[in-house]
Amino acid sequence: MLAVRRGRPLRMVVEFVSANPVHPLHIGSGRNAALGDFIARAHELSGDYVERRYYVNDLGLQVSYLLYGYLKLGRPEAPPSMKVDHFLGLVYAAASTVAELHKLRQELERSSGDVESIKRRMEELAGDLLRIRSRVPEIVDRLLNSITPGEDPEEEVRRLSQAIEHGDPEVVEVHREVVGKMVSGIRDTLRRLGIEFDRWDYESDLVYSGLVDEVLKRARSSRFFTEYKGAPALDLRDLAKDETVRRELSLPKSLEIPPLVIARSDGTTLYTTRDIAYTLKKFSESGADVVYNVIAIEQTLPQAQLRLALYALGFTREAKSLVHYAYEMVNVKGMSMSGRRGRYVTVDEVLDALISKAYELSASRGVQISEEVALKIARSAFKYMMLSVSPRKTLTFDLEQAVNVRSGSATYLQYTYARANSLLSKYGGEPPFEDVDTEGLVGKRRELALLLLKFPEVFRKVVEELTPEDLVIYLNKLAEVFNQWYDTDPILSEPNTQLRNLKIVLTYGTKVVLENSFKLLGLDTVERI
Repeated sequence: MLAVRRGRPLRMVVEFVSANPVHPLHIGSGRNAALGDFIARAHELSGDYVERRYYVNDLGLQVSYLLYGYLKLGRPEAPPSMKVDHFLGLVYAAASTVAELHKLRQELERSSGDVESIKRRMEELAGDLLRIRSRVPEIVDRLLNSITPGEDPEEEVRRLSQAIEHGDPEVVEVHREVVGKMVSGIRDTLRRLGIEFDRWDYESDLVYSGLVDEVLKRARSSRFFTEYKGAPALDLRDLAKDETVRRELSLPKSLEIPPLVIARSDGTTLYTTRDIAYTLKKFSESGADVVYNVIAIEQTLPQAQLRLALYALGFTREAKSLVHYAYEMVNVKGMSMSGRRGRYVTVDEVLDALISKAYELSASRGVQISEEVALKIARSAFKYMMLSVSPRKTLTFDLEQAVNVRSGSATYLQYTYARANSLLSKYGGEPPFEDVDTEGLVGKRRELALLLLKFPEVFRKVVEELTPEDLVIYLNKLAEVFNQWYDTDPILSEPNTQLRNLKIVLTYGTKVVLENSFKLLGLDTVERI
């Protein structure tokens, strides 16, 4: 990851989450949220000026499928028992599934293509639709009954997509309405995670403002402009072969760069074209020295094309200062996730499950906790799991391990903090740094002291290299050594004053290290678990 060299505070933009507003945040977006928040915190703790931005991708066919279903259903309201983004996510899944089934049925009637393959695909989709129907039966039934025999849902979706981009007032009004509802649900989820944004940018605004047209005009007059498969494009292949350019733009050595298509034959623009405009907007509005795009590793090619396109169009500073902070996917045992088919585990569902486990854990220990504390335990457990594995590695989410109070969890670290804090509260007053028995640094005390001394270097390295997993490893070791020592070596009842003072200072050091680390990782401190 990038280690930023600085002689002054820098202006940073961290764009993260930016999930399409067609379904609630799932755990993959949750990993993005935890990582983006960590990057922002790392730069803030370094003294930089940080702006957090969320890019609402409200153009393209996905949003048009949601709008299609929303209009077909007469702009329905979510039932009281369901969060609005969860409800509309099912509307989107139902609409896209019904549309594909309709297309395959027509192919089967024409006997075009591999008939057996079409039948198998239809069976799979019918299974998905039945699962969606089990949650919103009326929605699925109304959608199926609303499609007339001669209607082509996919053509209608394409028409809606063009109408949105061309600014058709009637379509845009409903489009903004449904996207606004989705965004409100996403905001609520992010608030539960304790994550806020400074700016919410809408993809459609880029088009309506004329920024995208300016990019297209500049691209057409560029020496890299060409036609590729009948569509306007930028041929960046020769530029990508320049070793200096590849190094300056951090392009993977083995990555092949095909021409970048910048518009469809119907005149609508593509995501990467709009992303060029958005990148320029982020830099110009914030005066940023560096812009981070926190986005999945499978977007490596589009992100490389984005940097090359900026370079080719003369925006070399922006191209060199744009960082793709890549991360791998999150797996859930026994599930293949798909937003189009409504197959995902939402952040809200995971938080609810973790809150229940927090209550169970506290009750088993004879402690009553408030709703606020239960949420702090739950969201810290969630973030810890997302940050505990290198972003470059696939993460398999384990709900049971997430609130393990014995080891390897945020809950264990919070428990360690609560123990240290409780003892210091009983002691009262300032830590007695001046009158300690350094001869008493033996055994676990010495091991703990050495770990505490390592903290500044560990912290610096994690902040510079943006490797949260390294801090998690360090904290787990610190908590393990502290608790082993704490359980076997009396502290406040120690009769030797100087030795007692040493123990109090070690406890205080542990508390401070945990506190500062929690600020970086976005975890919450709690008084009791």
